Amino acid sequence: MPRPARAPRPVWATRPVWASGLAAAFVVGTAVAWLQYADRAAGLRSAWPAVHLNHDRVGPQIEQITTWGTWAGALYVAGVCLLAGRGGPWWVRIRGAAVAAAVTACLYATYGGWLLRENEFHKVDVAEKALRWSVACIGPSAGLITAAAVAVALGRGGARISFRGRVALTAAGAAGALFLAAVHTFQTLEEERESLDKVYWIALTTGVPLAALLTGLLVHAMVARALRPVEAIRRELADITGQSLDRRVPVPATEDVIADLARTTNATLDRVEAAATRQREFTADAAHELRSPLAALRAQLESSLRHPESVVDWHEVVREATEDVVRLQRLADDLLLLAGQGAAPRVREPVDLSALAEDLVREHQHLPESAALRLRCDAPAPAVLPGNPIHLDRLLRNLLANACRHARTEVTVTVTRTGPDLILAVHDDGPGIPPADRARVFDRFTRLDASRTRAHGGAGLGLPIARDLAAAHEGTLTIEDTEKPGTLLVARFPAA
Repeated sequence: MPRPARAPRPVWATRPVWASGLAAAFVVGTAVAWLQYADRAAGLRSAWPAVHLNHDRVGPQIEQITTWGTWAGALYVAGVCLLAGRGGPWWVRIRGAAVAAAVTACLYATYGGWLLRENEFHKVDVAEKALRWSVACIGPSAGLITAAAVAVALGRGGARISFRGRVALTAAGAAGALFLAAVHTFQTLEEERESLDKVYWIALTTGVPLAALLTGLLVHAMVARALRPVEAIRRELADITGQSLDRRVPVPATEDVIADLARTTNATLDRVEAAATRQREFTADAAHELRSPLAALRAQLESSLRHPESVVDWHEVVREATEDVVRLQRLADDLLLLAGQGAAPRVREPVDLSALAEDLVREHQHLPESAALRLRCDAPAPAVLPGNPIHLDRLLRNLLANACRHARTEVTVTVTRTGPDLILAVHDDGPGIPPADRARVFDRFTRLDASRTRAHGGAGLGLPIARDLAAAHEGTLTIEDTEKPGTLLVARFPAA
């Protein structure tokens, strides 16, 4: 069974993600390029170390980057995010832009603080360090963090965060918070000139257990919350019975495996409900079809037995009773075939469709219902088809019986090869089937008004069985237009 297709995420919800990430990295690159230009404009570096310590080559530029440059960069990224989300709800776009501005402002302020500190002690090569770190770490991290934050902010408006995304965000947030606390602790202890040995034992005895406990608690709480839709699906499935097959499980707003599970479950329930409905209709129709010939046979026999004194043509009574028994036998055979199609083992062996058609046409020429008809078979070359010979024989018998029942003078069977397909066509010169009824005749127990008499009408199972048998051989059975008067039934099969 093919996997249910996920609803594609709208374009307006994906454009701001990569656009804001690229914009955040572009701002970092612009700042670094400005520092490189200012460093080159400051002239050649002096060979004396004392000059290096006192010569502030890019200090004014760093001051501007860490003040108004931080806010200008954050506003630029927010504007790019807002424009890239055109077509989506305005409140979702504003939320994404606000998150992009806040995240980039924090990142740029942190990077600016690092530049100020480096410029205090390494004035001569701070521009080169900014270039190396920006290319290797600062630029890519700014883009990735901004894009991830915008994706989370837009998730509630387009597609909610998936189960895997929640786990990743929770673990990443916990690890980031703990790492930030550790860095701050080390910096504080360094400023206070505390011993690193003390830091080691504090981290070993207290920090590691607390970090593991906090991370475990956060992930546990998040997973419990994320699995609530699964519990809702389980409760709904537990309440569904054979009398409530119209109920469906709730589909969460996420685009993840849980939503796929809910959609697959609902698709399965759709098929189960459709199968149950078809079974009820089939049972009712089969009971009706069996009741009619049984009632007629019983009335006929009881009437003859109740009036023995009257002149009864027992030969005529037995003949009509035999016709009803034959009709019941054919109907029982059809019902058994329909009931056993799904459970029967799949048989595949080479079957010559041309030889099968010639044999059945020759056999039907001697049957009473086709005695007044001219039957022709046009199958000049062997047409080998991998399939079940018994089922293919039944398919062609049903098509021939249907054609002989409605033909006026002639029935033609043709077997040809068109490209990779084998074509089996059965044409009769009868009244034909209107285009509006061509799909309806393949429904079970369906008979057109012109064929409802006992003399000419069947049980309405011949064509549906033939179509099912064609589908079981990966083929199709359709009624097609023809230049000649009558009906043209065409079965297409993939050749060996």
